[in-house]
Amino acid sequence: MLILTIFLTLLMAALFAWLPGRLDHRKLTRTDLWAGPGLVAAVWVWSACIYSKPGLTVDFDAFRLLGITGMALWACAVVCGFRLRHRLPRARTAAAVGLLLASALGLELFVCNLNFWASHNYTPVDLRPYLTEDADPEAPLTLNEEHNILTFAGLDQELYNLQVSGLVYQYDGPHPEVQSPVFTLTVAATDEASSVSRQSWPWQVAERAIRSQTRSLDLSGKASTLTLTAYAYEGEYRYYPLSYTLQTVYANVPRPLDFSLVRFAALFALLGAAFALRPASVLWRDAYLEHTRRYRPAVLLVMAVLAALAFLAPFADRFNAGVATSFYNTADWDGESRITFTKHINDWANDTAAQYGALAHSMLNGRLDLEKDPPEAMSSLENPYDTAARQSAAPDALWDVAYYQGRYYVYFGLVPCLLFQLPFEALTGVGDLPPSLPMILLSWLLIWASFGCVKQALRRWFPRASAAVYLLTATGVAAGSQIWYLLLRPSVYEYAILCGAAFVMLGLWQWLTAANTPVQKRGRLLAHLALGSLCMALVAGCRPQMEVFAVLALPIFWRRYVSEKRLRSRAGVGEALAFLLPVLMVAALLMWYNAARFGSPFDFGANYNLTSNDMTRRGFSIGRIAPAVITFLFGVPGFSTVFPYLSATKMSTNYMGLTITELFYGGAFVCLPLLWGLAVLPLARNRLKRRRDLQVVLYGILAAMLVLVVVDCEMAGVLYRYQNDWLSPLLLAGALAWLLAEQVLQDHAGQPGMAALQTLYRRALPLAVLAGAVYNFCVYFTAEPGLIGQNPALYQNVSRLVQFWL
Repeated sequence: MLILTIFLTLLMAALFAWLPGRLDHRKLTRTDLWAGPGLVAAVWVWSACIYSKPGLTVDFDAFRLLGITGMALWACAVVCGFRLRHRLPRARTAAAVGLLLASALGLELFVCNLNFWASHNYTPVDLRPYLTEDADPEAPLTLNEEHNILTFAGLDQELYNLQVSGLVYQYDGPHPEVQSPVFTLTVAATDEASSVSRQSWPWQVAERAIRSQTRSLDLSGKASTLTLTAYAYEGEYRYYPLSYTLQTVYANVPRPLDFSLVRFAALFALLGAAFALRPASVLWRDAYLEHTRRYRPAVLLVMAVLAALAFLAPFADRFNAGVATSFYNTADWDGESRITFTKHINDWANDTAAQYGALAHSMLNGRLDLEKDPPEAMSSLENPYDTAARQSAAPDALWDVAYYQGRYYVYFGLVPCLLFQLPFEALTGVGDLPPSLPMILLSWLLIWASFGCVKQALRRWFPRASAAVYLLTATGVAAGSQIWYLLLRPSVYEYAILCGAAFVMLGLWQWLTAANTPVQKRGRLLAHLALGSLCMALVAGCRPQMEVFAVLALPIFWRRYVSEKRLRSRAGVGEALAFLLPVLMVAALLMWYNAARFGSPFDFGANYNLTSNDMTRRGFSIGRIAPAVITFLFGVPGFSTVFPYLSATKMSTNYMGLTITELFYGGAFVCLPLLWGLAVLPLARNRLKRRRDLQVVLYGILAAMLVLVVVDCEMAGVLYRYQNDWLSPLLLAGALAWLLAEQVLQDHAGQPGMAALQTLYRRALPLAVLAGAVYNFCVYFTAEPGLIGQNPALYQNVSRLVQFWL
């Protein structure tokens, strides 16, 4: 069989080296050799890696012949298809799609399922007869705190993988259907290289993730003993006691074909993007604004994918999603309604995520404070904002609410409640709408606004920008933002921040649209002006410090209303009123709201927050600034060689004063390469001098970002979610920098070295966008409270789909 396989693959190598030249009527080239014999040689190298245990030539049978020849045929045929695609001028796109589907299918079958091919000839070995302590061989094995070690001796055979069989979580509480536990097995063995086990390896096993219950093993020769030690999962937020039964442990188990539609779709999307965005692609030559209709389906597809991911993001963690139905989070479902909301503030629940729901209920009853009464002990405290004293005297006091004159208030901005919780309860009579549901809508608005802002930037400053750069920069702004992180933790903090970020981007989008609208289209111009100002004004009712981005109205409108003196005309005055009236209306509402609660129109109540430190005495300290700037912008995350490849860090500082910080997952400029495009600004300073409005927008965003970094660290602390106060506009600035770089390359096309720089640019930008998306994917599975404990089945399944070689 081995000789026949070699012969067949040699025939394929010769055929696919000869065929392109024959069809194109030319001689054999070096590329032909790479596309024929080269690919076949690569397949044999890959096969040697796959079949390294027990060896490529050991037990070589017809199935192995089928696998290797099929792999060689797939690789050579796909490459040959791409090389000959030019012979089908009327079906080039259809041919490309078909070839990309074949490529993704082959990668899924031959690469991502390598364990299926490697283990096909394995003979399963039941290890239970080798168990040193087995009182009743007919009864299930037990793993608990008293008995957590399984030792197998006298094996004297090679072990290539291990599988726990018949695993059952022993749970006698209510709602076993929602239990998704995880535990860790450490694997230690002695083999021909060592008579004493010198190393142990962790193996995480989730009862509801079948993929996690088998693990590859790489020992040195025959194993003598094998020891499995089980440990309960004990995280900061979840604990799963060690209480399992299993039938046995198998070794050398043939792995089934694990074809994943999700992974296949991801591979197809990545391959399709790589093909569509290759340096020679027409997407880099077509100006987007000249071919908007042609590329609109691609834009809508990308937006739809991002929106779908945003829709799914909150529901990975049932404990924080805030909803329950007959098929999701059934433990918290009331058994009657179609959907149950699970976050409340009442006599038996103090969920911080329910603050806006509680505020809506109070407002419908004519109150601005929360209906829940503070503990009586609070009124007797000399300083109720002293965390230690408060927790000692009133341990059941609410957390992260404003306490003022004996009442609880929500100090977070009013706008999210007015837009969602209040009308929802008023219309349906159902209270406590959880933040996760409106946050999905807000994330969709943020994605929409990101694409809108970049498109309007093209209309104003970069009319020759290519379709590829528009798609990539807009996607980079939307996918690089941390909406996925916020949606994973849908509490009142993330809710207010996401609402503010969405309205900032919506406001900038509408302002840019207004500036690009001809003055002859007066109705449309007035609508965009008013809507942009309304959105930007609403930011003050979500996250007041984000209002600093309103200063960008100056460079956006300066040319039309100041340089061209339109503000002095009657039409200009009307447009100024359309700009100002929404601001004044929202400001009046918020100032009344503040004054009615705290006696001052400018007091939002943040200083009265019952939190981990006394906000009334926090003050300003210059010593906090430098560590905050470094952490927010240039902090390096922890890296790991196992999924999800990131680990959290904590800010270290020599500043000996009050600094509030939480786990951090990397600074913006380190982890989001789209921002690296800002390095072009000093190089393009002469060009920017000729476009003062663009220059002021770019540097205005950078200045506003630095202001917010300082404000956040002084007012609250250095928390990862605070990056979202400025991240979306900063990513927009990064997108503008990449657009500026493309414009420079276009203007210098044909000059020496420009072709190489253009090719480098066309490779760097897609990689920068991809890196930002991958980073946010890793953060999603890394960030606390941690899906490894909150949803072990999802975590382990995704881990195994990514780490397909385990």
